[in-house]
Amino acid sequence: MKKIIALFVLAVTTPFIGCDTNDDDFYNTEYVRVNGLINVETQSNYQVGDKLYINCNANRLVTEVGQTTPLDIRKTTNNAPSLSFSYVLEKQTSPTEWATVTIPNAQIDLTAGAIESIGFYMATANYNALTDSYQFRAGLPLLSAGTYKLSYGYNSSATDVVELRSNSRSSDITLMIYTTSNAVNSEGNYIFTVN
Repeated sequence: MKKIIALFVLAVTTPFIGCDTNDDDFYNTEYVRVNGLINVETQSNYQVGDKLYINCNANRLVTEVGQTTPLDIRKTTNNAPSLSFSYVLEKQTSPTEWATVTIPNAQIDLTAGAIESIGFYMATANYNALTDSYQFRAGLPLLSAGTYKLSYGYNSSATDVVELRSNSRSSDITLMIYTTSNAVNSEGNYIFTVN
């Protein structure tokens, strides 16, 4: 009887011994580094009423850091319809405190892609067949004077990269593209003043 119980326990637990608990392996995520896909359209000075524009223009074929053969985002992801990234805009309220600036969707000047204001900004660069690239561009109105900072990755601790994720179907490869953005400092912030 002990032998039967031992065999039963072995049969039940064996399938779980080699179970992968890494969600990225389970969801088939691939990681690449491609610099310069996100851009802040900087101005030398900002006035109340100006807009802070962020854009993403990722060609279908990109060059990975350290590689010579271009990576085809569409082929790798089985034609993912879009790429997404997040960012946060904050306004300084004291020398050490910052408050999140939330602009309603209706007030955002969206010229390409999609954006959702949910305490942070979820940006989606949609694939455009005419330009063979993923495109996003949106302007946040600057409604009051003060010091502001923009940072990327609402749930990310990375300061030197922006995480651009393909919105692939669950059965396809999800591509996590670590990219860079202009104008950010070593702490991953773009700091500017509105007069």
